[in-house]
Amino acid sequence: MNEQNYCSVSKKCSGCQLSNMDYTRQLKYKQNQLRIRFNRLCSLNRIIGADSPTAYRNKAQFVFRKLKGKVRCGIYQSADKTIILTDSCALHTPQQNSTARTLCRLFDSFRIEPYDFYRHTGTVKSVFVRQSFHTGELMVVIVCDSNSRFLSKDKFVQALVKEVPAVASVILTTHRGTTLHQGDNPKVIYGSSHITDRICGLNFIISYNSFFQINPKQTEKLYSTAISMADLTPEDTVLDAYCGTGTIGLVSAGSCKKVYSVELNENAVRDARKNAKLNSISNAEIVCADSKDYIEYLRQENTPLSCAILDPPRAGCSRSFLNSLSALAPERIVYISCNIDTQLRDIRYMMKRGYKPIKAQGVDMFPYTKHIESVVLLCRTDKVKDAQSPEKDQQKSNKDPLPRR
Repeated sequence: MNEQNYCSVSKKCSGCQLSNMDYTRQLKYKQNQLRIRFNRLCSLNRIIGADSPTAYRNKAQFVFRKLKGKVRCGIYQSADKTIILTDSCALHTPQQNSTARTLCRLFDSFRIEPYDFYRHTGTVKSVFVRQSFHTGELMVVIVCDSNSRFLSKDKFVQALVKEVPAVASVILTTHRGTTLHQGDNPKVIYGSSHITDRICGLNFIISYNSFFQINPKQTEKLYSTAISMADLTPEDTVLDAYCGTGTIGLVSAGSCKKVYSVELNENAVRDARKNAKLNSISNAEIVCADSKDYIEYLRQENTPLSCAILDPPRAGCSRSFLNSLSALAPERIVYISCNIDTQLRDIRYMMKRGYKPIKAQGVDMFPYTKHIESVVLLCRTDKVKDAQSPEKDQQKSNKDPLPRR
């Protein structure tokens, strides 16, 4: 495939901000963004690139419109509420694109109208297709307008499964409003309420609205990097803050004595507990609470904590959370972020509270987009000498911008 022409609608669609660059140049650009932020603070490794920069998304979102009497699918542009028509997005997998084309034919056949975001008419607002890269299972989530009804759903599902045998779950949800949303009031109309994927040797349940890293192959590299930086031992006690469905905490559980995982979203906590049980992990305590409050609780209980792993939302950590964390004083902090600017802000704040950044590592989770995932290790200043060992390859990486895959 010619990388420069990897997508026929790349100039119209806002999804791929780096579509004018080949992949090697993208990695150099992202490495430079990391260098600008972190090179003067700590050692910076070369960014870890993807083995395949396309077809990496395990969740695809499609919107539909009628054109010349036929239902067509495409990518929603939130800025102006338009739809870029395409049934072959290069970041989606072939199975996801093929499922979208099948849905177009079936919507036509069953006379199911796509939702018109200007006229506020129609039924189907969007469809999410989630895919397990381990089993190949597909989950199809059909989001309908709350004021309409999805007719003939049983026959529709039969036709869909006949044409796409990989479909293991079909879920109907409803949503009110003109923004894209995964919907509420889920109703399973075929198969299971979830599919299962595998990361770093563990199985994870994926519900219709679960947060799960978009790029599973790069997620394994990301988590392996984070756990390597944490340098865990069988005596370590770890805090997994903002744990989501428990992925990073459960992956690290096999390398330490105890993991305290905390998450505010009740649905995510429910999935995290199921994931712990699914993988027979007994040394992970998963709590539904605000991370700041839970850290304060651990501090009052004099809970010894050797390492904290942070993976906050794009907005980063709150000041109150960082204050509580510094009071708890873990020896090591591994900070994972998809927003290097808020990550840098929080790191500078922790530097004023007795921590020093030791090394940073970029991981390209989202090829062809401007987004960068990075992992930074911070150590308490009284533990810095133990954490800083000379690494020639890191010193070389500061001078050599060529990507490593």
